[in-house]
Amino acid sequence: MSILSESMTLFKREVLILKSNLRTTILRSVMFPLVIILFFGNIGTSVRNVPVAVVNYANNAQSMQFINDIQSDQLVRILSVTNQQQALSMLQLGNAQLVVVVLPNFPSSNPSTPGVEIYYSNTQPTVIAQVLPSITADANHFGSGIAESSQSGQPQAGSISASQQKTGSQVSANALYSVTSSYLTFLTGGLLAMVVVFSALFGGGVAYLSDKQLGIVKSFLITPINKNAIVISRMLSASLQGIISAMLALLIGIAFGVTIAMGVVAIAYILIVVAIMGLGFGALSMVVASKVRRVDAYTIFAQAVGLPLWFISGGITPIASLPTWMQPAAVLDPLTYATDITRAVIMQGFISTSQLITDMGILVIFTVVLALLAFKTFKSTIE
Repeated sequence: MSILSESMTLFKREVLILKSNLRTTILRSVMFPLVIILFFGNIGTSVRNVPVAVVNYANNAQSMQFINDIQSDQLVRILSVTNQQQALSMLQLGNAQLVVVVLPNFPSSNPSTPGVEIYYSNTQPTVIAQVLPSITADANHFGSGIAESSQSGQPQAGSISASQQKTGSQVSANALYSVTSSYLTFLTGGLLAMVVVFSALFGGGVAYLSDKQLGIVKSFLITPINKNAIVISRMLSASLQGIISAMLALLIGIAFGVTIAMGVVAIAYILIVVAIMGLGFGALSMVVASKVRRVDAYTIFAQAVGLPLWFISGGITPIASLPTWMQPAAVLDPLTYATDITRAVIMQGFISTSQLITDMGILVIFTVVLALLAFKTFKSTIE
């Protein structure tokens, strides 16, 4: 028999075991995302001290009062900037969430010659959805309307097209995330990767340790099968459990009001991502489980690895809002790239080819490296 057929034979055994414990598996898969959504689903619905760069070209009494009104309810934190170029640079760097430009003709109710221009990069949709209406209401109080114009294509954060400059368009929107998206949708996009990690680590490593304690692994080792088939079957089992957990988590999110911008097509992207993630972390579970003997020790490892990886990847809050010293770690976190894809298809409704190749390529490399390490580690422990 080939290693592939041997792996599939052992994988069928894992499926039968999973089927016999299907209720427990479903309950375990449902509880974690359900608790996270119930407890954290409304985080971000009330925001404070949002950094807003303000350029006051009018510099008159009314414009000064307008700026005071913006920050009076502590919803925003004003960053006074001398010129528009500097403000947009702050927006692109993530130092400001919005840019408010008070033009010399403030207040102005003429749509063709507005008194206020607003630019934002909507990487934090909940924040923008709350702050933008507040600023608009303050401008309307002075009789200065703020007209918004939608952009076609996928503009970059803070970009201003030539046509906008000529017509006085007020808002340069980043199409990456719609302002109608809720924090719950943002959270669900990051939660999918997390449930895969926990399912793979617990479903793969704990099951292997149980088989090892019962002597089942030893019985496999005396048979004339390729020993790598044992590792591959565990990786496949972890991937399957990850897929089940991710789909259940997505259904829970939908039940609570999450909408998927890409529709049914997004499911295909999500399935591919979680399958690869499940294989990679299934391999990681075998690396660790081959070295430890006790289930409790392995459980501590799984928790110590899984939760930090989720936080660093931007699972709960955008990476840009993490402490500066923590942000570089996100580049090394495989969950970052998985979350990047799932959030894109759920919130954005599209994903660029370059983004897909980069994110998926890193996930594949991660999985291949961990698989090779799992083969080597498992072989060293049985010899």
